[in-house]
Amino acid sequence: MSFAAEVVDPAQFNQLRLTRHMRRRVLLPLVIFLTSLGLYLGSVVVAILAQVTVLKLVFSVIAGVFIANLAIIGHDAVHRSFTPSSWINRLVGALAFLPALHPYGRWEYHHNRVHHRYTAQIGLDNAYAPMTVEQYRAAPAGRRLYYRFLRSLAGQPFFYMVDIWLPKIFLPSPREAKTFRRSDWIDFATVYAWLVLFVAILSWIARRWSGETSAAAIWNATIFGFIIPFLVWNFIASFVTIVQHTGPRVRWMLPAGRPSTHEQKLCGTVHLRFPESLDWFFHRVMQHIVHHVNPMVPLYRLKAAEAVITKDSDLVLIETWTPAYHWRLVRECKLYDPIRDSWCKFDAVKS
Repeated sequence: MSFAAEVVDPAQFNQLRLTRHMRRRVLLPLVIFLTSLGLYLGSVVVAILAQVTVLKLVFSVIAGVFIANLAIIGHDAVHRSFTPSSWINRLVGALAFLPALHPYGRWEYHHNRVHHRYTAQIGLDNAYAPMTVEQYRAAPAGRRLYYRFLRSLAGQPFFYMVDIWLPKIFLPSPREAKTFRRSDWIDFATVYAWLVLFVAILSWIARRWSGETSAAAIWNATIFGFIIPFLVWNFIASFVTIVQHTGPRVRWMLPAGRPSTHEQKLCGTVHLRFPESLDWFFHRVMQHIVHHVNPMVPLYRLKAAEAVITKDSDLVLIETWTPAYHWRLVRECKLYDPIRDSWCKFDAVKS
């Protein structure tokens, strides 16, 4: 007696294997969020009250690291995977993204509805998308120069702030603003109000407890309480975005006219190995493949879920981050040739 072999869809099979890892909790994520928020605010206050410049710089940088930590929490909440409660996710997402100056609705649109839907599609995905050789040839000289800068080691830290945050998240064009819902305008007003109120409160604290003049207090609060932490966060955001979807083995493709398939997401996303302490602190954000397979897996279950996805598949990309690996990424991943389905350097334009 013979039986016909059953054809199993890999995407559906992986979703079934992830079912138990999608269970969301309430108390644990709230503890995670409130702890991170408290440590961020504490770091900012210490930074503006410290009398030694070195200490001010150290705690400003720490505050920036916690902005990144909070943004990862906000990222989970916007995916509605942080807790089972819709309103808690909405509240946590909005609050967690305030220090990063991200309106909830704009992040939800550009991350959930663009990046996740069109992962690794050139011209649609916004995760440090490469130019093709033909696109680079056709680009104006200024655009080519700017692109070369962003693809350099010196330019990478500016990618997220200049290419994503400023034009798409914080100061969107009037054309994009025409599509806003009422909630989008409320999100923007909240973020702008937070920035003014935050600097004002920090200035008051600096004047009240350090005895500074009003001008000195505002300067102190602006530089050490806002600008330095914000720049640190943007550096981390650039780094994370780049290494998650760029690498010598990562594959991109031309727009397909449809959302990216399961296989395309696997081929365009990297699992990056980091020291366990860093991996834990940044909420397993580098265990990123499973997040593109199923964004409903909460951050506190990512490690176990990632192990399920990476165990058997031949398509998964696993790399160990080292300075040498990053330099290889910078050196090799300049342009993408969709015909050869491979990366190439700028000298390919001459051929």
